[in-house]
Amino acid sequence: MVENMSGKIVIIGGGFAGQQACNALRRSQEHILLIDPNPGPTMLPALPDLAGGWVPERLVRRPFREILPANVEHLQATVSSIDLDSGTVQADDRTLAYDYLLIAPGSVPNFYDSPFPHEQMHALGTLADARRIRREFEEYLGRTESPHLLVAGTGYTGLELAMSLFFRAKAAGKSCGVTIVDPKPVLLPSLPDRQRRYVLDFLVAQGAEVRLGVAVESFDGRNAVAGGKTYPNVFFCWAAGSKLAVPEIKGRIAQVRDGRLKVAPDLSLPNYPHVFAAGDAAAIERNGQPLRKAVNFAYYGGRRAGQNIARRLRGRPTRPFRPVDLGWVVPFRETSIGRLFGGLWVRGRLGVRLHHLMCGVRNYSFKNFAGCLQLALNPNLGANT
Repeated sequence: MVENMSGKIVIIGGGFAGQQACNALRRSQEHILLIDPNPGPTMLPALPDLAGGWVPERLVRRPFREILPANVEHLQATVSSIDLDSGTVQADDRTLAYDYLLIAPGSVPNFYDSPFPHEQMHALGTLADARRIRREFEEYLGRTESPHLLVAGTGYTGLELAMSLFFRAKAAGKSCGVTIVDPKPVLLPSLPDRQRRYVLDFLVAQGAEVRLGVAVESFDGRNAVAGGKTYPNVFFCWAAGSKLAVPEIKGRIAQVRDGRLKVAPDLSLPNYPHVFAAGDAAAIERNGQPLRKAVNFAYYGGRRAGQNIARRLRGRPTRPFRPVDLGWVVPFRETSIGRLFGGLWVRGRLGVRLHHLMCGVRNYSFKNFAGCLQLALNPNLGANT
């Protein structure tokens, strides 16, 4: 049975994009249903820090009930499918009809149909994942004489997580081996050679084994084989890719390899002018290639999508989303790499401080911002978290 909404607007996902869309629609007279399986949003860029125990959990989350506008109702459920032609969303055991829809559920780890036991693979995509990694890594260090961290994936998340856990082991007085593997032949191919070499030199200086052009061939929950080499009793982290969080979308759509939806300039879906996508759900093309997944694109894209829904409600033409790359910083606990607005490269401890500062600026309360600011001024405050 299809439930008709008392309002018109359904927003899937309460992350950066979904929240900004809610804020853009706060003055509308419409009832908005926000569907998200979590009780509140999480500061996703801080998850590797949290997994390593460097940032207190209170600084990365806040309940939806404290931050959503009055006209937004939160339904704590998981969306399993969307039928664009019938105008319905399947959320747990409920089928909901909509007039306007924003698809912004974010990403989930992509295991690529791996036959390995997923319950023993540590992927990082949610607050629950970070809690689990922190707890199980501490238990692993406590019971293992010669711990070894094996990370599949040399993207930013994989490298951040590897170094966060490596330095956690070091802080605990344990010598932990680190192996990072990736089938791709080049580390961080989007970086210039000089910056890529800086990251690689840092990893090697910490004793990390970086094996490119190598995949994990087997993993039985304890021992792994990668590139013909056996790694016994490893703590295995999977960071080899992500995909759209909604597994099934029915309709006349185009998607890129990771499931992101190709959108029109105003972030609506071609063939479905009342449906929009933002954040990690939207494939926004520039020079024929989709933009990378980034907080700033999600934040401002969600705002533009919300504004365009409001404009459609008033019978006014929508406006295009013109993304501006404000830069990025990737921290590795003791150093960093980043590119700021205007093309200025940053690295070292300065980038770590900027990372914490940006997590504060995008945070959910002044109290959270103040906590992140403290970490930005003194990143070592998190050493005993």
